[in-house]
Amino acid sequence: MKERPENDRNYVCDDQFRELRFNLLHSCSWINNSMRQFLQPHDITPKQYSILRILDERFPESLSIQELRDMLADKMSDASRLVDRLEKKNLLDKFPSDHDRRSNRTRITEKGSELVARINEGRKDLDALIRERLSDGEVDYLNDLLERLR
Repeated sequence: MKERPENDRNYVCDDQFRELRFNLLHSCSWINNSMRQFLQPHDITPKQYSILRILDERFPESLSIQELRDMLADKMSDASRLVDRLEKKNLLDKFPSDHDRRSNRTRITEKGSELVARINEGRKDLDALIRERLSDGEVDYLNDLLERLR
């Protein structure tokens, strides 16, 4: 790795950016895999959990598929397909919009809300894995840095 010149406080070499990208991708993969394993007994995926969590936070409001898609971290996700799978599991309701019959609205069911509550309670164990590695101050600082990257 190249040494940083003494007089250049903003100097970051290509190797450091490469390492940053690797660490971000590796950390994201670790979190996603941990979340996937954690959610497996509940028979839902991380993306499905994200939809349920959003709907649970907005309850009793209903959201369109497009509104859900806009709120998801993965903007390319197939929200319609995910909603259909969650509806089949009776975790959310899908119904025509009052204002636009071509559009559907979604709302979490009681069963879906209970599942989110169980997952949120159990997720504390998953959060403990991060707490073992980072202090509260480091978590705040890392969150600030990651928000600046987006």
